Amino acid sequence: MSFHRRVLLSLFVAAGAALALPVQPVQAQSAWFFPQAEQFDPAIPTPEQFLGYPVGSRYTRHDQLVAYFDELARLSDRIKVQRIGQSYEGRTLLIATVTSAQNQQRLEQLRQQHATLADPAQPRSAAGDSPVVVWLGYSVHGNETSSGEAAMLTAYYLVANRSAETQQWLQQSVVLFDPAQNPDGRDRAANWHNAWASSPASADPADKEHVEPFPQGRTNHYFTDLNRDWLALTQQDTRPKIAFFHQWYPNVQIDFHEMGKDSTYYFEPSPKSMHSPLIPAASYEFNKTLAKYHAQSLDALGSLYYTGENYDNFSPVYGSTYPDFHGAVGVTVEQASSRGRVQESANGLLTFPFTIRNQVATGLGTVRGAVAEREGLFALQKSFFQSALKQAGQQPVRSFVFGDAHDPSLTRRLLDLLLQHRIQVHALASAVTVDGQRFEPGSAFVVPTAQPQFRLVHSIFAETPPVKGDVFYGSTSYAIAPAYGLAFAGSRSRIAEGARVAAVPPARGEVVDGPATYAYVLDWRDQNASRALYALQARGLATRAALRGFSAGTGEGERAFAAGTVVLPVAGQPLQGAELHAAVQAVAADSGVRFFALASGQSRSGIDLGSDSVKALRKPTVALVMGEGVSATEIGSSWFLLDQHLQVPSSKIDPAQLGKVPLDRYTTIVMAGGTYAGVDATAVAALKRWVQAGGSLVTYGTASRWAIEQKLAEGERLGVEEETGAAERHAFGDQRDIAAIERVSGNILSADVDTSHPLGFGVPRAALAVNKESTVVLQPSANAYSTVVRIDAAPRVNGYLSERNRSRVAGSAWLLVSPQGQGNVVLFADDPAHRKYWHGTERLLVNALFFGNLLNPAKPRG
Repeated sequence: MSFHRRVLLSLFVAAGAALALPVQPVQAQSAWFFPQAEQFDPAIPTPEQFLGYPVGSRYTRHDQLVAYFDELARLSDRIKVQRIGQSYEGRTLLIATVTSAQNQQRLEQLRQQHATLADPAQPRSAAGDSPVVVWLGYSVHGNETSSGEAAMLTAYYLVANRSAETQQWLQQSVVLFDPAQNPDGRDRAANWHNAWASSPASADPADKEHVEPFPQGRTNHYFTDLNRDWLALTQQDTRPKIAFFHQWYPNVQIDFHEMGKDSTYYFEPSPKSMHSPLIPAASYEFNKTLAKYHAQSLDALGSLYYTGENYDNFSPVYGSTYPDFHGAVGVTVEQASSRGRVQESANGLLTFPFTIRNQVATGLGTVRGAVAEREGLFALQKSFFQSALKQAGQQPVRSFVFGDAHDPSLTRRLLDLLLQHRIQVHALASAVTVDGQRFEPGSAFVVPTAQPQFRLVHSIFAETPPVKGDVFYGSTSYAIAPAYGLAFAGSRSRIAEGARVAAVPPARGEVVDGPATYAYVLDWRDQNASRALYALQARGLATRAALRGFSAGTGEGERAFAAGTVVLPVAGQPLQGAELHAAVQAVAADSGVRFFALASGQSRSGIDLGSDSVKALRKPTVALVMGEGVSATEIGSSWFLLDQHLQVPSSKIDPAQLGKVPLDRYTTIVMAGGTYAGVDATAVAALKRWVQAGGSLVTYGTASRWAIEQKLAEGERLGVEEETGAAERHAFGDQRDIAAIERVSGNILSADVDTSHPLGFGVPRAALAVNKESTVVLQPSANAYSTVVRIDAAPRVNGYLSERNRSRVAGSAWLLVSPQGQGNVVLFADDPAHRKYWHGTERLLVNALFFGNLLNPAKPRG
């Protein structure tokens, strides 16, 4: 063991003994975390004094962290704490603003001055003497826990330190702390580590303290990776943070992370090959300037570090790159993680206090660097938004238009996303046809590209800029509009704009021309129709679906209804007359959808409402398989869909329960990607019997592969792997680059959907964008009617996909149904609800839940 590591271990042991001897260890801890001789205000308690234990000797719960920041704000005029929201589990989301007492007195004035940097029309002088703004974001991944502890120590330093240097920092900067971006995940991890902590601590990597079970603490309540939610804004943990970001427009933003225990410490700059061509080179160059201050901070401690080797930096989905798209210098920092109080690593014993100390050092180094480089940072941000207008003028597209009269719910959802990102949106002034798609005033909106947020507009609507095969860390495509599945198009000429939209118009939930004397009908093309359908079923009402389209006379004249339209006959319902009408009205108002009241079952064209093609629906009872081996983020997306959108209760069952619990209570069982080696033959047999009896098994990715291999989807086949032949010779040093080239790292592919199939109901057009994240390839079904979505023979790719992988997926099935007895297996090649914003393919999953009893092809009559 090196001398350095022996010192770390001895300090860790001393920290553990500090509970019994609080006075001396407090001084020792301060010297450990702040090795330079410092003078602190004794009226301000250290984290150790407030918590009652040395930082790093255990994991601090979220409520304790919040309480410490509140205590600092109670005792000091340098810090202000604001509660900006709550997590799904009810934990506080907060921002702490640290600056000098004088700045606190005129904080709103300084904020308004600073915001002029983001306005190209304002001169640089409008920012006046406003301080540089630094955003320190901690614990976006809940089990990367050193940063949350470091947040308390860094705040303590800035609030309590009496040095002239700190006084200067506070006068010339506003430091925004987001100490716990993911409080639910953080507490999940903290509770695990604390519950399994030994005394003395075990450094064995196999010890339970270091091995979190499913779903681990990385993600939030719904297993969302919040570090990939900055652009999509699907989570209530994210949205308040973005709103606060746009109040201040930070100049520097640090996102604190952890990585594997055998690494050291990473900070940017990132490799040039991983930069976005949308971002000016000057933004990435400033990473090198800031890196000098990080290097100085870690050099002073003798801590090992590296830069410039990995972590892509081109997508605004990340907390360290979203700021880059707003003229800031965003930085990812990664500390090797002890995942417990001490763990063996390739570099010796890695202690929790050591990881915390490095995070504190880079946080303070960031403030030091931002203050020193204030003028350059201001010039960078001002030029960034000015150059956005110039860059927009060089693009072929002048306006994007989006919206669908048949799907006002999803149209409002995309509009809301754009407004949260402070993107300028206008009403469509007059009807327009772009790329063969017709857009009408009142149901469509225009987004001009010539605006300060051009780069985000491009990110949401346009194809991802070309990237090379050496981008290997995250998804290589991230455009939102194709994933939504909503009609949109880019126009080379500027589209006539109506009034600028300041807020999302309210949902128009109503019953047209009611009460009905024959039936109520609901167009399935509206995204919120599924929520309304379940609300009807939850009231005990009998519902049906039209398998073919029809038109009917309504209070608004003749109206066409597409396949999938929900039909609620008046006859035979448990509620009648005014009670039934009131129930439908309540569902319409809550879901924001429009029901049409019909007085006759005879249609103007198409099928009549008493047709054999209007089938009874069953109320879905859904089980989600989640536990060890299952992809938490994938099954979390399904859970979120059921909870937050459909409001359908679900049973969450462990893979080990599949052979033990009665499955006949469920209509649908969902198995996301993962490893199901622990599901034994008894469970497989139970699943097979359940499917044969009428159950619908829905699988994604590797779960689909498993279902085929286990003969649950009898007759279906996986893609054939090409023969490898003789082994090729490659240079040893090229291993990572070659692996990156062949990695399937998230791509948008063009595909074709059968909109006449119940799984395709509500999808507005045959052309469909799908996400390809896994290497699973499905062959089209032998049953000619059961391949619902097929990737194009020459697929259009948004993102990076190697030619080998492109040829593997070309013409393959992305979604197919395998009829088995009275039931079926629904096989997706990838997660249809990917990252909770793939609403275009999410519809297919919703259809599988509600129409599971309608998916099998009709048997020929004898």
